[in-house]
Amino acid sequence: MAKFTTQYAALIAVTTGVFLTFVACGSQFYKVTLDGDSGPRTTSSRTNTQNPQSKGAESRMDSDPKSNWYAIHAPGGWVEKPVHYRLDPRMAKAQMEGIQKAMRTWELAVGKNIFAYDGVQASVNGDSFKDLYSSLDDHVNGLYLDNDWAKTGKDHIVLATTIWDNDPSDLEKIMTADMRYNNNDYVFGDSLVIWPEEGREVVDLQTVATHELGHFLGLNHVDAKVDPDSIMVAALYIGQGVTQRTISRDDIRRMHKIYGCSASACDVEATLLKIDEFVKPSDE
Repeated sequence: MAKFTTQYAALIAVTTGVFLTFVACGSQFYKVTLDGDSGPRTTSSRTNTQNPQSKGAESRMDSDPKSNWYAIHAPGGWVEKPVHYRLDPRMAKAQMEGIQKAMRTWELAVGKNIFAYDGVQASVNGDSFKDLYSSLDDHVNGLYLDNDWAKTGKDHIVLATTIWDNDPSDLEKIMTADMRYNNNDYVFGDSLVIWPEEGREVVDLQTVATHELGHFLGLNHVDAKVDPDSIMVAALYIGQGVTQRTISRDDIRRMHKIYGCSASACDVEATLLKIDEFVKPSDE
């Protein structure tokens, strides 16, 4: 996720068609691009001709909006469910809560428990890894803060990145994944209450986590012309007081294609209302 150098006015934010919360503060207000924020480890991205036993790798990257698998990189979801995960031990309680609320948003979308929290990753954090993809080698699905962002090979303007290994025998399924947050250049937390620190701009963690967890669960970016309200559009706003925590109807439908739906969650309109209510700031 990369930050533009242009500052935007609040009026622009409310005319994009994307549901936003915005509170005027002393912080900068930026629109950011999310291109290049996610992807599989290169060695796991084999084609069918290289591995005839694997299912359609081509469908994972399908960019045709008319395709049944549009914006879905892993139609088979995770090999094992629920998805067990651990958090960086340096995360504050409020940061953990923001991530887990983002996880709950996707669980509400399908009406099922998707995630299983295994606690903090003892003695291991984002800075423990020598580079970006080495964090996948321990087969722990970790969500980490990186204070030394240069080691990831990503530009300092990138907010976060999600990486994964597909199942070698079925490239439509995810075997393990990690999420890395650029704690070197940004302040992550509840943007309604935190402040910039020493030149680091505020980023609403629940907003970014909801987007990154979409990749984590199997979604690709969505063209804003196709679904402007999607959390998976490759652009959002950051800054103090700015949130974009909800998802769209088609985000829900795409997640149903991967994980199915249970009971009332199959009613997309009712589920969207439930999610909108869940993500609403408590003081509204």
